[in-house]
Amino acid sequence: HDDKSLYTGTHAGSLLVKRQESRKTMRASAEFAKTTDGREATPEVLREIFGNDLKQVFTDYCAQDEAGTMDNKYFTKLAKDCELLGASLQERDCDIAFAKVKNKDARRITYPQFLEGLSVLAAKKGMDLEVIKKIVAASDGPILYGTVAEKNRFHDDKSLY
Repeated sequence: HDDKSLYTGTHAGSLLVKRQESRKTMRASAEFAKTTDGREATPEVLREIFGNDLKQVFTDYCAQDEAGTMDNKYFTKLAKDCELLGASLQERDCDIAFAKVKNKDARRITYPQFLEGLSVLAAKKGMDLEVIKKIVAASDGPILYGTVAEKNRFHDDKSLY
């Protein structure tokens, strides 16, 4: 029987930690066209509620690039974070959509190409483009994951030094 309190360094248990903030994403459903207070879910109302629009979400996922362009990794991460992936839309479909909209010699896409990529994803998923845009606009940005070590008495308890 292993005593986990004695584990150190890389042998400490890894825990998947999700950002604790509310994601504020909305699933595509029959109720999606209306907000909880009964207002029409127009882009202006969604911006008022969520504080993000598509351009801001695009910028959030382009944080690593000063030129404001997105690579394939973050395009797929956006689809995963917005819970667009499923049986009808998989990661490889995001890769194909990205390849369709990017320039032949480029590795990254601009904002207009991003919007075109969303339309390709909507067609593949069989959903209306406006619904996909609303889901993406409701995103809080990239969800960050990390590992946290379990408590270690030799490191955490200063009286044992």
